[in-house]
Amino acid sequence: MPTTKQLFDPFFRYAARAPVHIAPERGRELAEEVFGAEKWALLPSESEANFYAIPQDKAIYLSYAGLASLWCVAHAAFHIADIASRDQRAAKQPGQTEIDIGAKLAARRISDYLAYATVLFRADRDWPIELPPPEINPSFDTAGGRVNNVFFGALSWILLHEIAHVHHGDQKLIPVHLLVRQEYRADDFATRWILDEAGNGLHREFRVLMVVAALTWLFLQEKVVGIGSDHPAAILRFREAATLFQMGDRSVGLENAGYILKAVLDPTTPAPQFDTPKQLFEWVSRRLEALFPVS
Repeated sequence: MPTTKQLFDPFFRYAARAPVHIAPERGRELAEEVFGAEKWALLPSESEANFYAIPQDKAIYLSYAGLASLWCVAHAAFHIADIASRDQRAAKQPGQTEIDIGAKLAARRISDYLAYATVLFRADRDWPIELPPPEINPSFDTAGGRVNNVFFGALSWILLHEIAHVHHGDQKLIPVHLLVRQEYRADDFATRWILDEAGNGLHREFRVLMVVAALTWLFLQEKVVGIGSDHPAAILRFREAATLFQMGDRSVGLENAGYILKAVLDPTTPAPQFDTPKQLFEWVSRRLEALFPVS
């Protein structure tokens, strides 16, 4: 069985370009005003699924297990959105009031990919022999190419979060409430960087979906390892990001985000019918508040 290092070292080699590709209009700003003339390092790690920065070293670490875990979530996200959006638009049977994508997801073994993604939060593990592994360079117009597009899009938000820690010179040996404030600031930096100059068309729709894919990974991580004292709860991070989305009632990005969050985090609760994608997303958001309560 291949290791996560064997499979994801090629992905690691492309990772540094993800923040530029997600918001190419800000590439020069990233190079000149954030990175500047100082040398930064993007380094691999062989720990459990995790991403972190050491600001004093200007270093960001991506674990191979973290890349594998995020890829599995991206794989699930693409297929969930693909199946659900197609079924939602397909002709319905008389009296049919809801769609059921469970059988199609099972055929694509989505739950197995998500199960492996969650295992990696505890420790690095070899890739399951029964699951088809990722390809680094599939054709863009294939399912594999689109999964990789989601993966690098979600990774861009995570990387921009870590870039913010380094850019702001964040500290570790400070009171917990200040650590949490740093995390909120890093999230805000990442979300605004991706969305502020995205306009109001398909670019924004895609970028909102990528932020949600990254946050879905954070929700799964929290389900496995719990809420750390130095990070906000995932639901609080989700709330803050969602306030910046600013999408219309018919947003395709919000529609697919709702399908992904529902299928990954709340697959068994029946969903009512909605007139607009925004209503779907708002209902799923309320369900997340119930599933991930904070005091």
